[in-house]
Amino acid sequence: MKRIALKIGYVGTNFHGFQRQPDLRTVEEELIYHLRKLNYIDDLKKSRFRIAGRTDAGVHSLGNVISFQSEKEVRINEINNSLPDDIQILAKAPVRFAFKPRYAQMRQYRYMLFRNDLDIDKLRETAEIFKGTHNFTNFTKRFQKTTTRTIEDIIINQVQLNDYHKKEFPNLHDTLSPIFIDIYGESFLWNMVRKMMRVFVDVSSEKMSLDDVEKLLNPCEGDPRASIKVLESDYLILMDIMYDGIKFEYDSYACERFRRYLVDSLDNLQKKYAITESMITSLKELY
Repeated sequence: MKRIALKIGYVGTNFHGFQRQPDLRTVEEELIYHLRKLNYIDDLKKSRFRIAGRTDAGVHSLGNVISFQSEKEVRINEINNSLPDDIQILAKAPVRFAFKPRYAQMRQYRYMLFRNDLDIDKLRETAEIFKGTHNFTNFTKRFQKTTTRTIEDIIINQVQLNDYHKKEFPNLHDTLSPIFIDIYGESFLWNMVRKMMRVFVDVSSEKMSLDDVEKLLNPCEGDPRASIKVLESDYLILMDIMYDGIKFEYDSYACERFRRYLVDSLDNLQKKYAITESMITSLKELY
């Protein structure tokens, strides 16, 4: 029997999050169903099925991780042929029997802001405050025993949409240039990234000062927890999860297959965009 770790890519749009829930479509439920169907696992306890993290409904991934033990040699593309197109295995790595995917060396999240009224310099000033070790009790949805977390780095870039898929989509509209905010840390609290993004936006739009951010990260004992509204989950991607001493081998066919699915999805969105734009223009002409 061998223990294997798999890196999972998925589009979160049509999932009710990662974690299993009764009568709802989730990433974990799909994975378990197909792994059982292909005889990779049977009893979850005996196979020691484990996950690295539970993403919320709508959150996407290129790097979430699961692990399990199996007598059968794991074949990525056999699993992918069984899985639905919006969830695919991208890489695998042999791991020791004591391996627990929850305990990672580093996680990378990317949040994309589609707004043209944000000040990049202020976003970067805000990022400098968040870097390092802080008490993130104001940045989680629920009370937890330990709310101290360390942000290793935050990288902010503005990207031109028409830099992507020029060959596939030469007429891609450049209406907005999204801002990529990449956040690196060992672990994150529930809703922590999306609450952080709300603060980034509020500082950039001058609804909050940098001093206010400092206070949120250094709450006094007995202070009520701040009410920070999370930003949408649709623009959050779990980009990667890394482990000390473990090197994942990416399957080129699996990655290309998932890339083509994403490209086809983008093509459908382009068509929907064109139809909607045409209807808006026609409505203006009517009145």
